[in-house]
Amino acid sequence: MEDGPKSVFSQMSRPKKYLATFGLIYCCFSLGIAGTFLNPTVLDFSHKLNEPVDRVSIVFTVVTAAFLFGALFNGVASMYIPRPVNVVMVLSLLTIPLFTVPYVESLMMLYVHAAIMGFGGGGFDTAQAAWIIDIWRHEAAPYILSLHFAYSAGTLIPPLILGPYLTEEEDRACNETTITISTSTSTELPYESKLQVPFTIGASIACICIIIQAFLYIFIFRQNKSASSNQSTKNGEKNEVEEVEMEESSKDPATATETASSSDLKRTIMLVVLCCCVMGFYAGLELTTSQFIPTFSHFSKVCLSEKESARIAFGLQMGFASGRLLGILLVLKIAPHFILAGNFLLLLISNIILLVWAGSNVTWLWVGSVGIGLGMSTVYPSMYAYIEKYLFVTDRITSSIAVFGGLVCAIYPIVVGNSVEKNPEVMTYVNFLSLFMCGVAFLVLFYVTHVRASRIHKSGNEKMQ
Repeated sequence: MEDGPKSVFSQMSRPKKYLATFGLIYCCFSLGIAGTFLNPTVLDFSHKLNEPVDRVSIVFTVVTAAFLFGALFNGVASMYIPRPVNVVMVLSLLTIPLFTVPYVESLMMLYVHAAIMGFGGGGFDTAQAAWIIDIWRHEAAPYILSLHFAYSAGTLIPPLILGPYLTEEEDRACNETTITISTSTSTELPYESKLQVPFTIGASIACICIIIQAFLYIFIFRQNKSASSNQSTKNGEKNEVEEVEMEESSKDPATATETASSSDLKRTIMLVVLCCCVMGFYAGLELTTSQFIPTFSHFSKVCLSEKESARIAFGLQMGFASGRLLGILLVLKIAPHFILAGNFLLLLISNIILLVWAGSNVTWLWVGSVGIGLGMSTVYPSMYAYIEKYLFVTDRITSSIAVFGGLVCAIYPIVVGNSVEKNPEVMTYVNFLSLFMCGVAFLVLFYVTHVRASRIHKSGNEKMQ
């Protein structure tokens, strides 16, 4: 792995690194809560706002589009704003709107709230990925998995909190050829949403992360920065001598250096592009499946109620969390590329189950949902654990990856949302597309990094002999 430049965080003592990691773990837990709280509520907001499911589903496109801008913002802000301050700011945008979402009275206000939360989510997601690598460098792999396990544990909370407040009634038209959302008539009572309580509970749990990060910044990071500044002042004369020596040595052949620098830049761009392809299309698969699995369960032939559909989503997230917990141990013993290969194979099998059998059989629906959760569990962290061996991951790199993923994620909900009522299987079709693109891109990345590097290393050893 490339160590990259030293920073305040990489030079902290191990106890402070553990404190910083704990703070990031809880923040990722909060991201899991806030980022998935809307997923089981599509049908509820459809009834509350008297809008069709496809229009309410656009909220997911709004979230991912805002996520894209949040990621872009973090890439720029990282050059001007201290990382802890930036993190507190984006976490506030992510979590605080949860308090007011259930009180919206129009679809536009729902979109506005979703956009604010998505912007905060994009900013924090890109910041935490670069931050944990900056802290631990070549030791980062298990901590990356720990952050993503915390995120997946957070995704378990919304179905548990929301479940008792979602309607138990099945849509009476869901077994008919033409599916419609019934609206209230003069003889029916107006629909009353019960989401205020669960959203308040979820928001309260998530907002604790703001307090934790503010505490760490005031009492840990600022003090460590001051200590580093004092140490730099004491070593000022020594640094000046070293700079003079470096200037003198730099007067030697510059052409070779420029050539090497150009080659490194091309290699970095190529690796980032390939990472964008793998993680971008995977992000589309993950978000689309987690967002639409309750809707898929409701409108497929099994015709589950909203509450039962939320349980299916909980099963998916249980597989997701269990896989990431297991991944923390596996990454210490198994190379990340083997873990990724297993993930893609399990995703393919589970998606076939969802397409062929899950629509008409509840048992297979559970098997496919839990299986796809397990398959998704370690793709993202294992990919970072793999690429950090060949590339120092910065905020700008994580922002680039998130932006591409955001573009894919912004398109998928439109495609699925427009068709999921009449053709629930469309969710599995876009998943197959994502798996194909991820597989091709990762094979190229694996060849460029692992295979080619092994051949060069082997050739070098033969020449030395």
